[in-house]
Order: sequence, then structure tokens, then C-alpha cells
Amino acid sequence: MRMKISHLLMVCFLVVAANAMAQDGFECFSVMAGQNITTDGSVLLAHNEDDYGDVYFDIYLVPAKYYGKNHCKYFWLEMPGMHFSDSYMNEYGVVIASDACASREDKPSLTNGGITWELRNTMASQAHTAREAVEIAARLIDEKGYNSSGRTYCIADPNEAWMLSVVYGKHYVAKRIPNDAIAIIPNYYTITDVDLNDVENVIASPDLISYAEERGWYDQAQDGDFNFRKSYGNDDNLNHPVNVMRMWCALNKLSGQTYAVEDEFPWIIHPKKRISVENLMDLLGTHQQGEAMKEKEEAEGSWHPHYEGSNSICAGHTRYGFVAQLQSGYPVDFGCVMWLAPYRPCTQTFIPLFCGMLSAPENMQSRDLKDARRLHFESLAMNDLPSSHAYLSFKAYSDMVETNYSTLIPQISKEIEAQTMENLRGYQAKLLDWTAAYKEKPKELRKQITEFSHTAFSLSLGRVRSFLSKQAPQQSESFIQSPSLQETEVK
Repeated sequence: MRMKISHLLMVCFLVVAANAMAQDGFECFSVMAGQNITTDGSVLLAHNEDDYGDVYFDIYLVPAKYYGKNHCKYFWLEMPGMHFSDSYMNEYGVVIASDACASREDKPSLTNGGITWELRNTMASQAHTAREAVEIAARLIDEKGYNSSGRTYCIADPNEAWMLSVVYGKHYVAKRIPNDAIAIIPNYYTITDVDLNDVENVIASPDLISYAEERGWYDQAQDGDFNFRKSYGNDDNLNHPVNVMRMWCALNKLSGQTYAVEDEFPWIIHPKKRISVENLMDLLGTHQQGEAMKEKEEAEGSWHPHYEGSNSICAGHTRYGFVAQLQSGYPVDFGCVMWLAPYRPCTQTFIPLFCGMLSAPENMQSRDLKDARRLHFESLAMNDLPSSHAYLSFKAYSDMVETNYSTLIPQISKEIEAQTMENLRGYQAKLLDWTAAYKEKPKELRKQITEFSHTAFSLSLGRVRSFLSKQAPQQSESFIQSPSLQETEVK
């Protein structure tokens, strides 16, 4: 067993390092949990956004109807220049993230070039529930087709979570995550069985199975029950060590069972214990290393867990992570919160973003909101970002830690955990008071939760910049706070 894992680690390193094109298929990682399997009865969606290259992200709070009629207010975690990397949380507690999943489709049906980035933006700006988001996406894919090899969208609200797997062209399947289950997804399709008659829990292309038969991807007599993963998935992605090892790691951490790396992994699990927000925060910061490489590089003083080709959940190309805690028992304005780590989760505090906030955190915008959508596909070079952009500080901090990871991370980890727990406990302590205040003065309460979030953000940023000033005083002048670029009043 140990020899097989070591072999997989080495294969992973060689393949990814040698083939940069393969990187596009091994980005992002997500977990969704139903409300009956979580410690507080919330629906949870955890996600690491992984992207290669010199990229950054912005946080905008888009007002209702800002881009047109029938639009709702939503947080937009924008990755400028990217078609498939933005995440969202709207005013109804609908949260959307995604994971690349290569399909075997090579004859896609597309109308007018198909749809890419607009799919997620339309779901976020119009959906009142997770199911409605899936229905919106299904209509758009039926009409236009999806112009990418494949992808799985993770969509959740305070009552339920859905996994929507789309294929190059006009085929897709969505399944509702059972309330007592957890779904994990690296970068391959994980959905297996599909019951097209189960209209309560399945939304799919009517010809999903018949088309697979037509293409020779599925033969009932030979294959038995239809398996979406096997029929539509790209074999290279299904078997690649980067995907296999991340899935294997998460299954063993969350399920309470022991899976072998060669097992056929299930699309959902029913854990022996309930899971918490903290459990998923910890998972997003998880690493896997070959011990021989670690020992050698530690001796040389050069080791860190984010080396190129790493199959860790928290990897070198992780740009942010979050755990969305979606609670139905409280007003959505503060009962739905996205706990955001603004760079690699192993080196960042998780900061709360509430649905009902009046403004986004300061210094997390590269341009004003009016230009953000218009210029979405025209990203700025890192050197052209405003010097006050907080992403520069969070990135510089993580990069600095990596220069002496073994020595610095023990103390850094304590500071991160203490700050994150202070945020979590502070939030928990205020829930009852906020609920009472919300009934009397909802507008005043929105000011309070905005201040709570902004304070947590400022404290995290302050810790990061203090560390940078001590490690490299000459750099501290590059990270001076300034007023937010987002001046738009949100109602």
C-alpha cells in the first residue's frame, strides 16, 4: 500500500511538471454536506479555488438590479481574465463554485459559440434557491451549449445542496446531495448512477443515457446500470494521481472509514460523525507530501508543501478557500456566512462575509464596480494592481512563509487558528442578540454585521502586514491601506 502511494506521488510530480497543459484539468476542490450531517444543522459548501499563472481575485458586492431587471444582490469573488474561476454568494444564501472536469465529448453541439462565464453569473444574479440555479443553468445549456470540456458546479442554499455536472455541448446532469450525506469532488466527474425518473432529486438532459449509447460510451448489456462518471468522464482525469490522491485523502478524513487508494470511490458518503465548519476549514488546508522529499528539503532548508506537482488539497496554485455556512434557522442576512481564507488556507485566517452586508471588505478591488464586469476578461498585471490591494499582502505573506516554512509555520499556525476561532466564537456569541435586534431594526443590524466582517478583515490584514514589516521592512511601504474603490451604495 505504502509503495503504491509513493509511486503515485512520484508519477504525479513527473506528469504535472512535464506537461503544463495538464494543469488546466487539476484545479479546484470542493465538499458539500447536507444539513442532517453537520454539527449545527447548516448546509456546508467548502471550496478551494485553484488557478495557475499570475492571477488575483477581487471581492465586489453587486447591488440588486445593478446589471438589469430581476437581478438580486450578490457577493462576487472575481478572478479577472478567467472564464471559470469566479465564486458567488447572493442575498438568498445561494452559493456557487465550480471544479474543472474533463469530458470525453469531442463533437459538441453549440449555438452561437455556446456559454462559458455567463452561466455562473446568471445563476448567482437570478436564483432564489439552489434548485432554481440548476434549472436556470439547464435552460441556458439546452439553448446555447457549454463551451468547455466539462465542469461540475457546486451549488448550495440554507436548505439543500446540488451538484451540477456539465459536458462540452448540451448534456448535463444535476443531483441533489442527500441531507445525511457528504459529496467530495476533485477534478473529475463523481456522479455515478442517474435515475431520470427521480424528478425531485435529478435534473438532467432527457437524452443523457441514449446519447451515451449512441456514441458507444455505454452499453447496458455489457456495463449494467448507467454510470455517468464512466460514460462521460475523461479517463486521464479519472485516473490521474492528483485527483485520486485528493479524493482519497478527503474520503478518509471525513468518512470515518478507511479507503484504499485503488478503491472505486463513491459519489457520496454517509459519515459516522457529524462534521463542522472547523473540520472543513482544516481539510482545505491539508497537504500530502512524500516523506523522502520532505526530509531532504528540510535538511537543505528549502522545504514547503506547495511545490509544483503537489497533489495536496492546499496547493501552490490555491488562490483562496472558503467554507459557506448556510443556516436556515436564522435570517439569511447573517445566518448565511462565507468564511473566506484570502489565499492558501494553511496560512490565512478565515474571515466572515455575510449575505446582508452593506459593503465588501476594503482594499479588495482592482477597479470600480462599473468597470469590473465590462473589463472582466482584461485582467491587470500584478505590477499594475493598486498598491493598496490587500491580495498583494496576503500573497506576499504566504510566499514569505514558504521561504522558511518548517521554522515559521508552527507559530504562524497558532496565530491563524487563534484569529479564526475568535471570529467563529464571536459570531456564535452574537447570533441570539442579532436575531432579536434584526426583528426590530434590520437596517441597523446590517450595519453591525458589516462592521463585524470589516473588523475581522482588518485584524487579519494587520497581522499579515505586521509580519511582512518584520520580515522585510522595505516592503511594508508597498502595503499601505487606502479607502475602498467600491463606493457604490448597496441597498
